[in-house]
Amino acid sequence: MKKTIGFTVIAVGLTALLISGCGENSKKHTEDAKGNIKEANKDLQEATKAAGEEAKTKVISDWQNFKNESDSAIAGVEKQIIELKEKIAKANKKEREKLNTDLGKIEQKLNEQKEKLKQKNAEFEANLKKVDNAVEAKNESFKREFKHDMDELGTALKGMFKDNVK
Repeated sequence: MKKTIGFTVIAVGLTALLISGCGENSKKHTEDAKGNIKEANKDLQEATKAAGEEAKTKVISDWQNFKNESDSAIAGVEKQIIELKEKIAKANKKEREKLNTDLGKIEQKLNEQKEKLKQKNAEFEANLKKVDNAVEAKNESFKREFKHDMDELGTALKGMFKDNVK
């Protein structure tokens, strides 16, 4: 019986030693894991910030390219208008009145386009601080609409004399 009690005491002692040893390792692993999580969160924040800056730079670059192209298209339409005014001046009185009316409508649409671009540019610059995917999507939508409207103006200018010259 003394052997059984002695054996039990030794077994309980070894078990206690084993459990206390596991507790130390468990605490150490927990602390290591917490440190790894903090480091991973920090890396994630840095990566997110870098991606945000990269996206912002791309959006700004895309907008500037679009604005430059739009300004160039507007200048081209203005040049065509000047050329048409010279042709209209040479037309007979009846045609001149109709052409001037049509040209006035086109000039009005062009001025509306200029104003749209000016307002959108001001809005873009005001929203530079909070550039995100939604802003980029809105800009893409505006770009498509603006280009379409400018194409229509160009078509209208080219078609002015086709209808009147017979």
